Amino acid sequence: MRISRSASLIMLSFALLSLPTQAEWIEASGEAAIVNGNIAQAREEAINQAVSYATLNAGIRISSEQQTTNGNLTQNKFALNRYAQASSIQLINERIQGNKINVSLRIDLNDDQAPQCPNAHLKAAILIPQSQMKDRTQLRYGQLSGFEEAIAEKLGNTIEDYSATSFSHLHAKERLDITPDLVDIRGYRLPSWLSEITDSQYILQPQIIDISVDPVQATFLGLWDEAPTRQFHFKLSLYHGISGEEVWSKSYSTSAPWEFEEQAIVTPNSDRFWRSFYGKSITQLIQQATQDLDSTLNCRPLLGQVVSRQADRIILNLGRKHGIRVGDKFQVVLQQNLPDRLNEMRAIATKSRATVKIEQVSEESSTAVLEDQNATYNVQINDIAIKI
Repeated sequence: MRISRSASLIMLSFALLSLPTQAEWIEASGEAAIVNGNIAQAREEAINQAVSYATLNAGIRISSEQQTTNGNLTQNKFALNRYAQASSIQLINERIQGNKINVSLRIDLNDDQAPQCPNAHLKAAILIPQSQMKDRTQLRYGQLSGFEEAIAEKLGNTIEDYSATSFSHLHAKERLDITPDLVDIRGYRLPSWLSEITDSQYILQPQIIDISVDPVQATFLGLWDEAPTRQFHFKLSLYHGISGEEVWSKSYSTSAPWEFEEQAIVTPNSDRFWRSFYGKSITQLIQQATQDLDSTLNCRPLLGQVVSRQADRIILNLGRKHGIRVGDKFQVVLQQNLPDRLNEMRAIATKSRATVKIEQVSEESSTAVLEDQNATYNVQINDIAIKI
């Protein structure tokens, strides 16, 4: 074990407004490859990985700003936010073994269970189709058959496991026949039937932009003198299921050593791939994207829809997984579709006096009773329901 002098002196601490609540410690570890002897850069990557794991597992929000001068880590700034408060972050251990560096962080939290916004416990269903691949020729390196599905599955599983605002409707084997150029056209909207057939409130489209490999000299045996660096650059676009409008978009990029032999056939959904430095870098990037997605959806109203009606009872496409409970009340908003100047249909909403009370709840739907008979005559299938 070797602990650098600079690392042993790093103490990251800060104070936030706190309430008299019970304190707890959490620990997180991170690992990174030392490339070309750059220990400072590897340390940053390992710390970022540890922070990312802590963020997901403890439901906290951490952002970091780090500066490197002459190869030394000279400044670390962390900001942490949660449905809790934090008193300190501490780097407690650093270990270098071969070409790897491992770090351990300890974070002191004070739990605060007060929600940040009304209905914070509700979750939206997000449809995740197969990832789009901008340049499919890049899949030849490593013969990455099924890479688009694997990335969509990783994204969906990460959202399912860690997101505080959503859960996934994963359709990794189904590809949307929508070109990136078409998505960028002004006024373009995803068709609403994509969300209707899956009862999803949002559609999240991943696009893999670059997975190229930097050239490197290999030996005559086909082994690398040093592992080449492979890029991973992808973009996420979030669309509202009812209006079809894009509500959020962000690009992410990273790079990591490609540890596999030059002619190796790599299986993207294997443990070996996801345990590699490249796989771990992608995992960290997807975890960051999940945090950003939560920030985007936090406090946005969850819009359900009427999917069936008989007499004074309706069925909503919201259920137990969305956080709906028996006794919850919803305001019904009447929806109309009007043609725009391009003769495309656009949804508009009109508030009504109709309210419903949840009577039965299943996993992803619920039955509600219309409370005011005089206000229910205009309620139709596809009308919108908002929790009150």
